[in-house]
Amino acid sequence: MVDAKHLIMHLDEDKPEGVENEAVEQLAFADRILLNKCDLVDDAGLAEVERRIRAINQGVQIQRTVQSQVSMDFILGIQAFSLDKILQMDDEFLSDEQEHQHDDRVSSVGIHVTGEVEQSKLDEWLGWFLKEKGTDVFRTKGVLAVKNMKEKFVFQAVHMAFAGSPQRSWAEGEERVCKLTFIGKNLNRQELEEGFRKCMVK
Repeated sequence: MVDAKHLIMHLDEDKPEGVENEAVEQLAFADRILLNKCDLVDDAGLAEVERRIRAINQGVQIQRTVQSQVSMDFILGIQAFSLDKILQMDDEFLSDEQEHQHDDRVSSVGIHVTGEVEQSKLDEWLGWFLKEKGTDVFRTKGVLAVKNMKEKFVFQAVHMAFAGSPQRSWAEGEERVCKLTFIGKNLNRQELEEGFRKCMVK
């Protein structure tokens, strides 16, 4: 839940070096946003607030509210961390295939590679990456083609907390591809892509 009247002020608040802007972080890994106190902001102001939110988290669902009144369907049973849910929406969820600067503090890097990954190499690289860079990476999400696995491997991570599993099988004749998106600070597209490509089956 965010305050429509004061959100931009919090997003623009200067923090001491090394101190995170919690408003930016929370928006970056939100799955649903309740934009509250909409009666205190005019239409132009609300549009600007939503623009700033989507600059940090492009695909997030937003519902405007007054006095926190909200449809329960919007916040209950959304299966935010359901891997099957991610798989169903992977084209939208992983649509950012180019490095894209969302905000001065937050950017996303999308990687789309045709082919399969080696499970052992992927585990080693991803484990290293999340350990070394996890504090700067708000969210990581992906749908992968893994060698000798007939299902799509779907995962997401928040900082260093990782969850993933095989999901729906690849269709006969479907091109096997790997799609990943990283959202965070200090992301280096070249480093990410080179590291991931080393995990691919030669």
